[in-house]
This record gives sequence, structure tokens and C-alpha cells, in this order.
Amino acid sequence: MDSEFDAIAVDLVARGATLGQMMGHPMLKVGSSMFAAFTGDGHLAVKLGRSTAEHADALALPGARLWAPGGGARVFYDWVSLPPDQEDQWMRFAEAGRLLVSR
Repeated sequence: MDSEFDAIAVDLVARGATLGQMMGHPMLKVGSSMFAAFTGDGHLAVKLGRSTAEHADALALPGARLWAPGGGARVFYDWVSLPPDQEDQWMRFAEAGRLLVSR
């Protein structure tokens, strides 16, 4: 796992999230709703909701893209994959994702 993801996970678990696994990768959820996943290519994928300002802000970051788990053809349009060189932004968007699924 990545040390930045580990730090985010500790912080968000303290706020009510739980840590789990999805397709062999660590992920965070609230209840049964997943909102963040550390991907095999070192990205953080975050559920932000395609019509939110946070989604638009995340996609505007260099290297960010819509998330297609496993690099497949199926795109999760509510999710943004944030690259490792944007780690300083990960917590901001992970918290936005947690709040989104907590509603």
C-alpha cells in the first residue's frame, strides 16, 4: 500500500469510514457504499458524483481521469482517478467522497 493512502485511511476511519478490499485492492467505504480505492497503478480513485463541483475540480488536475477499474472498457462516470503526483490533493477529494456517500 501507499503511505499517503495509509494516512488517509487512518484519518477517515476515525471519521466513521471502514477499510476493506475490492478486487484485491484496499478501499474505503461508509456502510456498504465505497467511496475511495487505492488502485493497482498507484492512483486513488474517488467517488465524487459526476454533477458535483468536486468532480469537475478533480478532473481538472493534471493526470486525473475518469476511473475504469482494471483499465477496462467500463467507465465509472461518478469516479475520478487521481494520479500519484497529485497525492497532496488526495485527502481533500477522499473526504468529499466520504461526505457524498454519507448523505
